Amino acid sequence: MAPSPGGGRSPSTQPPPSVLRWGLLIGGLVIVVDLGAQAMSQRTASPDDLNAIGSADEVINYVLFSILGIIVVRDTGLFYLGAVAGVLASLLDAMVVAAAASMAPPPNGALPFEQYFAENLAIGVLFAGLSGVMYFIIQRWSRRTK
Repeated sequence: MAPSPGGGRSPSTQPPPSVLRWGLLIGGLVIVVDLGAQAMSQRTASPDDLNAIGSADEVINYVLFSILGIIVVRDTGLFYLGAVAGVLASLLDAMVVAAAASMAPPPNGALPFEQYFAENLAIGVLFAGLSGVMYFIIQRWSRRTK
């Protein structure tokens, strides 16, 4: 296969599907945030600091999953793929965070593996799915009013 003129991607090469690409990218960001929060919580002993770190971690996760849903629906035009991308990203995050918690338990103890997966799936599907559906509805509504 000859390289394309200008050094870009060959026209015959298809980009990876939007759900997979964005699910892995945003899932990776969620992993970085969760592991950072886990590392910070292991360095503090104050209950107030632990609560603040946990709350900040949750809010950032909510925002990232919401962004994921919007981006995927914008790219694909299918409202349900936001939730699918949320499942992918949350499963990736749950695997890494559960493994990290088993190797270096948090100060309040590691949760059971099932709980990591259940919580992450709930957050990922709920926030990515709902934000994707809302984006889809708003886009359709704005096209009707023009």
